[in-house]
Amino acid sequence: PMLTQALLAGASGQIRNKASTSGNLLQRTRCPYFYDRNMPCNKREPGTGCAALQGFNRMHAVLGESEACIAVHPSDMAVAMAGLDARIETISPGGETRTISIGDLHRLPEATPHVETVLGHGEMIAAVT
Repeated sequence: PMLTQALLAGASGQIRNKASTSGNLLQRTRCPYFYDRNMPCNKREPGTGCAALQGFNRMHAVLGESEACIAVHPSDMAVAMAGLDARIETISPGGETRTISIGDLHRLPEATPHVETVLGHGEMIAAVT
C-alpha cells in the first residue's frame, strides 16, 4: 500500500501510463533556480553558487542539504521505496551488474551537487526489487 499511495499521490494517470520506474527514480530536481539560467545554480553549473539559499525556498531541503545546494529530489516513489528497503540492479555498458540500495542511489549535494547519483557513465537501471 505504501508504494501505491506514493505513486497515486505523486503522478497523474497520464504520467503513470507512460512513465518508467527508472525515469521516476532518476528525474532531476524541480528547483526553479535550476531551470532559470539567469540564476546561479551549482547543480547546473558547478561553482556558480546556489540562489535558493537566499531566495524563495519553501520547497527545498531541511535535512541532507549543504552550502552548495538545497534542491530536493522530486520522487515520492523513491521515498516509499527507501522505506521498503528496495534495491536496484544496474548494468554497465560493459555488461557488469551490481545491486544498490535505493537509499544509496542518490548522493548528498556536498561539494559536487551536479553529481546526483552513484551510477557510473552509461550505467542504467535494469530492475528494481
